[in-house]
Amino acid sequence: MNTRPTVLVIGIGPLRERFFAVAERRGVDTILVDETAYSRYDRLATENHAWQLTDHQNPGADAQLLDQYAGRVDGVLAFNDWGTRIAARLALEWGLPGAGASVAKGLADKAEVRSRLAGSGAELPFVLTADPSEAAGLLRGSPSGEVIVKPVDGAASLGIRRVSDAQDLPDALTAVLGTTGQPMALVEHFVPGPELSLEAVVTGGRTVFVGVTEKTCTAPPSFVETRHVVDPAVQQALEPSARRFVETVVGALGLDSAVLHLEAKRDGDRWQLIEVAFRPAGGLISDVLLRALGVDLYDAALSVALGDAEPVRPRAGHASQVSAVEFVAGTGTVADAPTVRDVRHGLSLVSHAERLLTPGTTLESVAANWWRAGYVLGSGPGRGALLAQLGEANQRLLDVLGLNRIPDA
Repeated sequence: MNTRPTVLVIGIGPLRERFFAVAERRGVDTILVDETAYSRYDRLATENHAWQLTDHQNPGADAQLLDQYAGRVDGVLAFNDWGTRIAARLALEWGLPGAGASVAKGLADKAEVRSRLAGSGAELPFVLTADPSEAAGLLRGSPSGEVIVKPVDGAASLGIRRVSDAQDLPDALTAVLGTTGQPMALVEHFVPGPELSLEAVVTGGRTVFVGVTEKTCTAPPSFVETRHVVDPAVQQALEPSARRFVETVVGALGLDSAVLHLEAKRDGDRWQLIEVAFRPAGGLISDVLLRALGVDLYDAALSVALGDAEPVRPRAGHASQVSAVEFVAGTGTVADAPTVRDVRHGLSLVSHAERLLTPGTTLESVAANWWRAGYVLGSGPGRGALLAQLGEANQRLLDVLGLNRIPDA
């Protein structure tokens, strides 16, 4: 008789191989259900199913197949945005730990999230509209003189537009509405300044960990993330105010138990929410944070799903260090490079370099995270030296792949 706990994983996304290694190390079986069926995960999960669970925001043709796992699994997880609502609903129905009723009943919608935050101080002014004149009214009241137009159900920075001239709003709305097929777009004030993400672990409504990640994005019109940095010095300085902000969001949204990824802008001790995802961060942030702070978000996610009272277990003896990942964002046609070995030559702080797109892929732009062509990752005791080496490695990888760099914001 199998006494190992089993976790149902609904939606996974790329670059999450390490999750399965964590599950195996903990003796947890995994049942993966993902519509895209990432082939790398076929051999890593205990079971693997390529079922269609969603049709935009509606149930997919195979959603009822999940019912067979009622009473047979010990936890439910999701690692992409479309899966979070399904995972929360199943956890609620099956009496398992989960994000809670608010997520299960539709909080994945960005407009609903913002409505729940009204009056908390964490929200940005917004309208949900397809009308350029209504969007123009919000633009006129924006302190920065700019607004962001985005899909109400988008992910991975897909389709986001930054607009400063009301004459550009009709085209921006048309483009955004065509991205995911929704009848209205979300338009909100643009807040200048650097963007950060907060990686939070919540159990029973209590925020038990908050990690601070500095972010760099491509220059407008897109906002694709190109670098994530976790610096222990920044963590120490910002964690107290970041925790208060996360606690405000958790309370306003009525969240129960989850690993969260929040994106925000900061003005002193005041934080304003850009996005919240009810699952661990993608883009290798979990790997960067582990290297920097010794906290494994994948381990925490398993602990939350299995109902552990203390889901955050920092690695014993871990020495804090600066850690970062840089992604290749470039245009051109990806070259058929047989190896990227020389990308790391002489760069002692760079531990990983990888191509992500197949040779022959042509990139006219990088409008979403899945069009990033590769990455370099590293860690070290000093921020300046690490970022300098990652910058050099990133340029070398661009050259190897035959691409032209897209400038950062």
